[in-house]
Amino acid sequence: MRKLIMVLALMFAIVAISEAQILTTNLPKGVSYVNVNTDYTLTNTTAAYWQINTQPEWYTGQTVIVNLDSLTGNHTNIAVNLWGRVSDQLDWTQIGSTVNYLGRTATHDTTITITNATEVLYRQYKLLITGTGTGTTKIDRMEFKFYNGTM
Repeated sequence: MRKLIMVLALMFAIVAISEAQILTTNLPKGVSYVNVNTDYTLTNTTAAYWQINTQPEWYTGQTVIVNLDSLTGNHTNIAVNLWGRVSDQLDWTQIGSTVNYLGRTATHDTTITITNATEVLYRQYKLLITGTGTGTTKIDRMEFKFYNGTM
């Protein structure tokens, strides 16, 4: 019985830190901006991410914008961060710092912006959104822009 409880606890921990891909966007060569208005629901059990595949011709800076709107309960924190990599055969590298939003009431909403002025040559980006506490939050709008050359 003790082993069963340990296995169940381990399975719960794995599920609790898992990520769910909510969307993949492939930007054609020459396109450097995308705006997504589809609503997605963020829970406290599974982080959500948006993967953006690009075809940059040179090093770029990036800006991501995400609008969050509380639905039910309270997330005690929502962490938003941007990751990048050159190829799907390499590990993700965090770009910039994590932005934390403390959604204290069910009626709060916010817009988070992350801008990276250090130019990088990544082809794939991941906007990762992780909620903690109890409740659900609507990911209301997401935008991604990369800047060719000097910002």
